[in-house]
Amino acid sequence: MSPVTACLLALLTVGFLVVKQDALVLEEVEADALVVQEAERGVSETITQLTQEMEACADNEDMDCILAYFADDVRTMREGAAGVDIGKAETRKHMKWIEQDLDITKDVLEITPSTDESIVVEQLIMTMKFPNGTYAHNWKGLFVWKKVNNDYKIYIDIFNDN
Repeated sequence: MSPVTACLLALLTVGFLVVKQDALVLEEVEADALVVQEAERGVSETITQLTQEMEACADNEDMDCILAYFADDVRTMREGAAGVDIGKAETRKHMKWIEQDLDITKDVLEITPSTDESIVVEQLIMTMKFPNGTYAHNWKGLFVWKKVNNDYKIYIDIFNDN
């Protein structure tokens, strides 16, 4: 075999090895992406479940039940309020609607976890109607859920008129 042919065969062999290595790297990246998607789906399902449990608390007009889903140092912001209220006692002041006879509907628009899943943002619309069908509230807002002791609690609660 001539030196030129040997050199060409060596280059082809190296080229095939590089392509094979690139394919392996691509497979690893795709596998990692699937793991991330599965994790995000798991977090989204967890937040969806927690939101449904909170809705059951609201249906039962149980303020303490709902507040159990909030972090002790929750930050609550409402349209027209003087500023940011901190803590469950302050948040309770903004939740008197729970004790009213209202038909409540929550529509979750998006659930977005952080890369490390320690923070999750949930965007939603919440409508509340009196039994006669007139609107009491039509809000848009978000909850920022924070992982606390392997569980998620609402750390930021922001709603305003839609």
